[in-house]
Amino acid sequence: MSNFFNDFVVGIDVSSKSSVITILMPGGEAYGKKINITNDLKGFDKLLLILTDITENFSKRPKIFMESTGLYHMPLLNYFNKNNFECYVINPIHTKNFAKQSIRKVKNDKVDSLRIAQLAQSPTFFSESFFDEDIFLLKKLCREYDSLVSHRAHYKKKVLSSLNLVFPKFNDIFSDTFSAVPLAILSNYPTYKDFLSAHKSDVVTLMKSTVSHSSEWADKKYKLIYTTAKEAEMLKLPTTCLGTELTCFINIIKTFSKSIDDLKEQILIFHKQIPNFEDNAKLLCTHPEVGLLSAISFLAEIGDIKNFSSPKKLVAFLGVDTSVSQSGAFTSTHNKLTKRGSNLARKILYNLAIASIKTLRNGASANPVLLTYYNKLIKSKPKKIAICAVMHKLINHFFAILRDKKAFELRLPETHKQIYIDKNLLVVI
Repeated sequence: MSNFFNDFVVGIDVSSKSSVITILMPGGEAYGKKINITNDLKGFDKLLLILTDITENFSKRPKIFMESTGLYHMPLLNYFNKNNFECYVINPIHTKNFAKQSIRKVKNDKVDSLRIAQLAQSPTFFSESFFDEDIFLLKKLCREYDSLVSHRAHYKKKVLSSLNLVFPKFNDIFSDTFSAVPLAILSNYPTYKDFLSAHKSDVVTLMKSTVSHSSEWADKKYKLIYTTAKEAEMLKLPTTCLGTELTCFINIIKTFSKSIDDLKEQILIFHKQIPNFEDNAKLLCTHPEVGLLSAISFLAEIGDIKNFSSPKKLVAFLGVDTSVSQSGAFTSTHNKLTKRGSNLARKILYNLAIASIKTLRNGASANPVLLTYYNKLIKSKPKKIAICAVMHKLINHFFAILRDKKAFELRLPETHKQIYIDKNLLVVI
């Protein structure tokens, strides 16, 4: 039975400028007509007055429910939280599935607000966790950080593509084309013609002033670039418009890099202000190949680990569980991941899974247990399925770390088995 069946519930469909409210009395009967308010102080005060009257007349304080709508629900949520109302943010998946119970296919703001209120009072509904504003803001910062990194990577590909025409083989001279020195050179001399027209002393001085290097290093690099530029000149490649294009791409990359650094700094500062968050992030970093930024982003996506009673629920929340298609005697064998959770969390898990099964430069395994597990699976299953299985293992590890508040300890399966036997022997004795 729902915890809110005998309460006044307020279903709010939030949009950018206004909201529609439906209030249900205990038992599910509508209280008055649907209300329209603007998403400003005047509209919030109007709703507060109505809810205050209900509290005084019926001695029951209404519970407020709304869908997660990015940023639009934040002002409304903050306002009523500060006025001591219990507010719950519902996952849109729940309201969408609840709406499918209706035979008629109707969708508008009035119906949506009613369905949110009915869902809150339905026997199948369980109250969601309270909305944590700090976690939400940190999650937004992490998602913007990941978005900027992805956009920067897109423009880096454009630069590499343009270099094939305006400066062939330039990529081979430096280990990282986007480090400080090559970017400085390309910013000032975007094409081979610009480079050949420059004086050697100017280029060498530019390289030495950008990063502290010896004159011998700068002179060696200059000769390599000069040889490459002369080869490009012999090919007579067009550079008139492509040089301008390359300069624009480089400026965009620099802007992205500056914004990425600023966001990263803010993330590292802000996560320390959330209670227990920094400790949890450090615990996750004890797992091989888990960096601080990955740990912070993952924690921001899942929120409080107490919301999940088992690793399986965390797997489902992240959308790493396999869909099921079965009817009668038919059972599908081509099932894909549900991918119903956070894209960023799955991306982090995938990258960590790939990093965990790699071999380091010294020949050692990054995570020998997961690498052995992966190699065993690929003997009978496709590699993608094996990687998903490694992602499941990582979720189990992270869940145990956060649940037990203990640092990760790399153990072989035989060690786990012996510990389990020893514990059971103690119980029997």
